[in-house]
Amino acid sequence: MEHYVAAAKGKAKLATLNALRTLKPQASGQVVIKPNLVYDVKANGVTTDVSVIEGIVQYFHGKNDIVIAEGSCDCNTFELFDEFGYSKLADKYGIKLVDLNKDKFQKVKLYDKSLGVAKTVLNADYLVSAPVLKTHEYMTISVCVKNLMGCLERKLREKVTFDSTKEDIHLELSALQDVAEMSHEAGHRERVFFPKDRLSDYWSAQGKFEQRLVALYRALAPKLGVIDATVASEGNAPIHGIPVKMGLVLASENLIDADAVAAYLMGIDPNTIGYLKLAQKQGLGELSINKIGSNVDLSKLVHKFKLPPFIDYLYRNNLYKKSK
Repeated sequence: MEHYVAAAKGKAKLATLNALRTLKPQASGQVVIKPNLVYDVKANGVTTDVSVIEGIVQYFHGKNDIVIAEGSCDCNTFELFDEFGYSKLADKYGIKLVDLNKDKFQKVKLYDKSLGVAKTVLNADYLVSAPVLKTHEYMTISVCVKNLMGCLERKLREKVTFDSTKEDIHLELSALQDVAEMSHEAGHRERVFFPKDRLSDYWSAQGKFEQRLVALYRALAPKLGVIDATVASEGNAPIHGIPVKMGLVLASENLIDADAVAAYLMGIDPNTIGYLKLAQKQGLGELSINKIGSNVDLSKLVHKFKLPPFIDYLYRNNLYKKSK
């Protein structure tokens, strides 16, 4: 079946292997695995469990040369590799670790801006995106496609190589969300107010972000998505979320399908996620769950996730769909 997402429950490594053995992906050339290790946060549901990555490594080991590549946001990437067990994994299987922040970059036009994309992933024969299942303060969800943002050049130098950096394009959205007034009252959910006369500015900024994200997806052309939902994260994620134990791993050779299923399992309509709608319009994937095959009954795996406060505010006040 063209649109298919495999799912397996259990402990991280075995669930990953079972999902991949169901899917049966075949790689040619070097396999580059991009996990989600951008922050030094030890709470479950923030970083990709190294056992999930070990499951991917075991599946391809002996058949392909393997590289694990990541570029952290605010930390030393190799310190994260050490802290979360990736260095030991690399030693065990004789594989290479790459800090994408120190990689060579190639200029790529992503919709309206030129950004530096790490050559290790851009030139990969077989790129695997292996994120954690999370909500996201800007994009509602952060899964396979959003994980690719870690492949962009950071603002680490006084002068960046190209027009913009991943910090710059995130700042466009965060600056607008900072306009929102948030209050914390004992016994109540976080209260949010956003001036309606700024909503058009917000949707314009988000629309550009989504266009760039889909352009990055097309440029990198990842071949496999493996989603770590052993422990996911809801609420004010991607950093300050609440862990959700699901004991689940998803795998698909179409990352748009994978992200659509991920949204569905979080109790979120994939058709309300802007970058997924954009990708679907470009013929990159399917959003209708009944058109995506699976080895399990996906409806039995749905867990309604709490949304980030600002996104929740838009949904509850019927502003999200109206503005989309």
